[in-house]
Amino acid sequence: MCAVHTSPLTKSIQTLGGRSARTSTLVISRATQGDSFPIFEMMQRALLRPSENEFHIEQERPGYDPGQRIVCKADGQIVGHVRVIRRKTRFADRIATTLHVDELATAPEFRGRGIATQLLAEVDAELQRCGAECAVYRADSAEFLARRGWTALSPQTRSHGDPAQVLASMQRPRPTRNWEDEPSEPTRLSIRLYRQVEFAGLTSLYERRFADLLGASVRTREQWRWLLDRRGFQQLYVAIDGGNKLALDDDSRIVGYAMTGGGQILETVAAPGREDVSAELLRRICGDAMERDQRIIYYHAPAADPLHRAVRSAAPPQRPLSNTTVMVRWRHPLQTLAEHAERFRANLAKVGYPLPCDLGLHVEGEKHSLHFTERSGSLSDGKLGRSFIRLTQNNLVRFLCGDLNVPQALERGDLFASTKMATDAASAALKMLPLWFPPLEDASAI
Repeated sequence: MCAVHTSPLTKSIQTLGGRSARTSTLVISRATQGDSFPIFEMMQRALLRPSENEFHIEQERPGYDPGQRIVCKADGQIVGHVRVIRRKTRFADRIATTLHVDELATAPEFRGRGIATQLLAEVDAELQRCGAECAVYRADSAEFLARRGWTALSPQTRSHGDPAQVLASMQRPRPTRNWEDEPSEPTRLSIRLYRQVEFAGLTSLYERRFADLLGASVRTREQWRWLLDRRGFQQLYVAIDGGNKLALDDDSRIVGYAMTGGGQILETVAAPGREDVSAELLRRICGDAMERDQRIIYYHAPAADPLHRAVRSAAPPQRPLSNTTVMVRWRHPLQTLAEHAERFRANLAKVGYPLPCDLGLHVEGEKHSLHFTERSGSLSDGKLGRSFIRLTQNNLVRFLCGDLNVPQALERGDLFASTKMATDAASAALKMLPLWFPPLEDASAI
């Protein structure tokens, strides 16, 4: 963990019950082992998860440290809390640190004192101290974080639908062949619940696909075992190629898995080149959901996953019950943009866009310019030029997350382009692969 600096914050507050007023000192600090039960008790009074079981399981997580919890104390009493976990996360060209934030809570009798804001300020300080790329929070209510500089991502990585209708939309087409064709051997793909002896195959499959799962966390064997023991899911399905039985040393035949719980398909991973496996897993999950009389499922997957279309086509007319929003706080958006300048130049060269050229960026009053030559790309400050695009800080962060399609945003008017050249250059150059932060690690333990 990074070093922590406590900061006393003096505010005028009322005592419990509001019968009198006095001045008290609020102190932000890292939690210690002795703070565990007071934190749990305060969160229960704040009507916030976790359950007692989940709270204890969290303390068994590999690398757990009480100091990953930031607390606010008034006269020694814990009146506010937020949890911050550092994870190694896959980005397009590297492994970077991200902060995963959760369980922001204030004791009911201390609400309205700005405690949550101060705790988020400490999260910002941690983001700077540790050099993490960004912080991520799955929030049930996005407005509070949005007012404090966090960016809400669109729901493009999750979809919902009626499992019966999903199955109907995924009916397998009957194969057609000429009588002269040799009959093909059908692929025997077996889907069943996971068995503990298949642990190596499960983790190996995740490693084989990890380079494609942008936004996913690095998982050691210890972290995998904790995830499985923690049970943030109800069912874990495995797809086995070539029949139901596996030899002890034949893990390579596990070609897919899916974890589900509470109507959520939390994570689906298939072997490279086996898109059919994900579809078969979804069919099995929908069939089981229908047997449980489940009327809706939620599918979480990267935005480009083609199964989103099948699920969304079966969406019921009413609004989904789940409204969790992924919120992101980026440490240095413009610095990250500058680091990708060469990639943007390559995008221009790929489509034959004439170089050299400049593209100005007007970001909430600040002027910057991307410079592209035949050999390099760079970002400079202070100049805008005639051809520029205007965007908000939120749109810049969404773009870095691959959550903002620049041509579509320009067409909708979410971004402003000063000239046709700015439109053409931005549409051709500014492309980022979408990140997907799998919800499995943050799902409530069962």
